[in-house]
Amino acid sequence: MFSNRRLGPSAELLVSREVAAELLREVAAAGRPAAQARWEHELVLWLDRCAGSDLPAFDVADIAWTPEHFERQRGFLLAAIEAAAAGSVHARALARWGSLIEAHPRDAVQIGRRWRWPASEATI
Repeated sequence: MFSNRRLGPSAELLVSREVAAELLREVAAAGRPAAQARWEHELVLWLDRCAGSDLPAFDVADIAWTPEHFERQRGFLLAAIEAAAAGSVHARALARWGSLIEAHPRDAVQIGRRWRWPASEATI
C-alpha cells in the first residue's frame, strides 16, 4: 500500500506487494540516470532496497525530505515517477502515487528526518 497519512485515509493506493516492488524498482531505475545531488542518489538506493524488502506499506512521510530542499526533491521524485510511467504497464498506479507525492504539504516535512532502511539493510 502507498499512502500519504498527512492527507487522510482517502489518500491511499492499494497494490499487491509484487506490484509495489515493481513500481519502486521502476522509479529507482528512471531516477538513477538523472540523480546528481546526494539526496537523489540516496533516494534511488532507498527505493531499490525498499523494493527488495517485505515492507507492508510505504508512506510519503517515510521519505527523508529536507525542508530547505523539499520542492527540488519532490520535483526530482515526480520526474522519476513520470519517466517510469512512460514505459510501465502500471502507469495508472504510478500516476496515482505521483498525485500523493505532489499533494504532500511542505509543512509536513520533519527537520532532521533520516532514511529508515529496511531491517535487513540496517547496519551498526
